[in-house]
Amino acid sequence: MPSAGIVPRRAVQLAALLAMMAAFTAQLVGALLPVIPLFIAASVVNLGLDLVLQHKQPGLLAVLGRIRFDVTVRQLLRDMLILVGLLHIDGINPLEEQAPLTITLLLFYGTHFVCQAVAVLVRRSRSLPFVTRNIDATALRLCDAPPRILSRQTGRRLLRFSVPTTVGMMITAITADAYWGGIGLTVSLALSAGGTLYLSTWLLPGKRVADEQQALRWLDTWLAEYRPTVGMYFSGGATSAYQANMWLSTLAALDGNPIIVLRERFMVQKIEATDVPIVCIPKVAHLMRLEHSTLKVLLHPANSGKTSQILRIPSVKHAFTNHGESDKLSSCNPYAKAYDEVWVAGPAAVSATSSPTSASRTRTSSRSAARSWPRSGR
Repeated sequence: MPSAGIVPRRAVQLAALLAMMAAFTAQLVGALLPVIPLFIAASVVNLGLDLVLQHKQPGLLAVLGRIRFDVTVRQLLRDMLILVGLLHIDGINPLEEQAPLTITLLLFYGTHFVCQAVAVLVRRSRSLPFVTRNIDATALRLCDAPPRILSRQTGRRLLRFSVPTTVGMMITAITADAYWGGIGLTVSLALSAGGTLYLSTWLLPGKRVADEQQALRWLDTWLAEYRPTVGMYFSGGATSAYQANMWLSTLAALDGNPIIVLRERFMVQKIEATDVPIVCIPKVAHLMRLEHSTLKVLLHPANSGKTSQILRIPSVKHAFTNHGESDKLSSCNPYAKAYDEVWVAGPAAVSATSSPTSASRTRTSSRSAARSWPRSGR
């Protein structure tokens, strides 16, 4: 029952949201009055809650991001409330002590945004027009990817690098000595600046991968050397990978040189363990390069919106194998007419496909044929 877990999940998300709002409110009250114990407790709990939600409730944070209350806004609000609280604490000189803290905090956020810009450049420079698995791609000059916390996990990076700042500021609130806040801010600034410099090394020539044209030439060369004969074409959502996985052993047992052609980058990791070479080609223009390969047959375990794009290649014969047959509309989809052949499990399936009662649903054209395939899948 898909709805069974919806209510508890929504309740947890609502409780987490209320806790976050309560923490912000308590931090504001503690900063304005000021009530130092409340101010410190709320500041620490607020940051800690956000750190936990980054791991436990990313869906809730995504919703907050859609209303522009993302992690950067939340952390900036927390830091501003901390500065307001320090202004109301006796013993801290606003001009001589807090002004340097504010300037250092602004520098920290500046390095954070620079790091984000560098991360975008690194991701773009490392994005190839295709993704491969089980293929030797040494010629593409691939190197290890940068740490995800620097290149992709913006929220986690900001929150973790802000921990020294928050700790230092809280000690300052207790001792009324801005020295500790300065130490915390310096550590955070060093982490952010150092991370930015380290990430920028992936923009150096030694770590840059081949450009698009070089990569496509490499793909053409690999196809010419490997000479694929039969393949499986698959496109779908994150939960549909099982439709392709059920055919992996069959594809590996076929004669010739099999290949798996995917369209979504994330699907490369969804395919289960196999020795069959996998090529993911997201763009249609690049997909058409298969027309000049030795590929003769493509098996289709499922229909998808992107199936029509590969059907444009006339040099390849397309066979629809499905991913399980039953008396349902998806098993006799009129889209089957687009394939050269429809391969089914046995005589019963052939009769069902060819019977007058199902003809109104399948309407197999003269270009298509229902072929019996042993239940072993070979």
